[in-house]
Amino acid sequence: MVQQMTQASRRMDPSQIILINGARKGAKLQIAEAVRSEVVAFFAWEPMATKLAATYPQVQVYVIQPSVLDLLRCIYFAPKGGKLGAIIPFALRDYYDDLEDALQVMDVSFYRLAPAYDERELRDLIRRAASQGVTNLIGTDAISAMTVARHMNWIPLRPGRGGITRAFFKALWNIHHRYQGNIRAAFPQNGMLAHYHLQDIIGSSQAITEVKELAKVYGATDSTILLTGESGTGKEMLAQAIHNLSHRRHGPFVAVNCGSITESLLESELFGYVGGTFTGANREGKTGLFEAANGGTLFLDEVGDMPYVLQNRLLRVLQEKYVRPVGSQHGVPIDVRVIAATNKNLPQEVRRGNFRLDLYYRLSVLPIEVPPLRKRKGDIQEISQALLRMLDIRYHKSHTFDANVWELLKNQPWPGNVRQLAHIIERLVLVVKNQTIQVKDVLRVMPRDVVAEERGKLDEEGHLRGCTYEMIEKMSREGKSGAQIAKALGISRSTVYRIKRRHEDQ
Repeated sequence: MVQQMTQASRRMDPSQIILINGARKGAKLQIAEAVRSEVVAFFAWEPMATKLAATYPQVQVYVIQPSVLDLLRCIYFAPKGGKLGAIIPFALRDYYDDLEDALQVMDVSFYRLAPAYDERELRDLIRRAASQGVTNLIGTDAISAMTVARHMNWIPLRPGRGGITRAFFKALWNIHHRYQGNIRAAFPQNGMLAHYHLQDIIGSSQAITEVKELAKVYGATDSTILLTGESGTGKEMLAQAIHNLSHRRHGPFVAVNCGSITESLLESELFGYVGGTFTGANREGKTGLFEAANGGTLFLDEVGDMPYVLQNRLLRVLQEKYVRPVGSQHGVPIDVRVIAATNKNLPQEVRRGNFRLDLYYRLSVLPIEVPPLRKRKGDIQEISQALLRMLDIRYHKSHTFDANVWELLKNQPWPGNVRQLAHIIERLVLVVKNQTIQVKDVLRVMPRDVVAEERGKLDEEGHLRGCTYEMIEKMSREGKSGAQIAKALGISRSTVYRIKRRHEDQ
């Protein structure tokens, strides 16, 4: 299968792929030989993937995990009798919103997202599934015994063709673009480029205007900046904009996610290592990200998730402006401006003993809090219009928004912030065939739980009561008839009159 994929790719010579059967005798020697020949990446199933990452931190390891295709295959081949449920692994959390509609169509009555390693959470979910009459439950090997104990039929969710394909092409993409660890773009000759500028941050509300003004002031300095805010608010975009405002804008901009890789790998990525430090290390050693960012900016994303052991080393580098590669007795002087970001409450993490107080003070010399989208609702229309223009160009489409859409978008909580809004707009661009995007189109692609939580229960015809009332009143004041309102909202005329009566009686 791997050979078929490499033959179909123009970017990879099949002879560059080494296939190793980890269950066979001599697999360890084959792996060690592959590392010595400077293999770029491994992709493997668990638990081998974790062992490889721990043994060879200098090589990127891609874990083969269940894909959406694997989940859909489980549903398709599930027994037709009884009630079907699914415990969806965290590996598919980015697709969860899109999966909900598919699961409902395929009559999956119970589905929840859960980490495979949280036994207590899994037991609780399986108990709830049993209480709701689920007889067939899809899930990873972690739930097999628990499911059988509840007298349910376990349907194994394992990485099949879909999971292998997903891992392989993720590795192929990253290798082609020369990604290493969690560096987020290919290095040009002088480091990683920062593509975003302050004008790329869309919005004119007071909340975002204050952030932009702080960015201008802080950009002129060399002090450490701490960006705080929820996921999806655009912290990395702001970090790149600050870099491009500084005198370091002609230097490298290097980014690393501190929470998504192992402690040993993060240490070698940040500080580098000398040749021969550990088994399989490159003979010439490796330059760390601090050295790679010399003369520019190092962006430490999700710094609140950095392992506690490494926090002391980071503090020392920030204080002394020297970095010592792993296995070296000598320090290397560096000239790097650090911008850190986190969605965690760092003072609270300090109190819990998860984050060093002295490092917090060192990072938060110049703090900026990036506001969530719900606190800058005045920017939603401007952001949506800009995203629509960009995505229409990308997909060769042409759309406009109906004026009634704005009230709906502004009244959503947007827990995923601008990132979530961007995903919604992209779905609309892809699925709406008419030129004008209407309220009914937006309701069709919005996650049901988000809309329902904000607006209340669905009416008898499956449409949101509170979500439509303000729009009905607005269009009525504009002189539109009941039929015109019903057509615009994608509901029946009787539903329009029923919603009006319900609110008039309150």
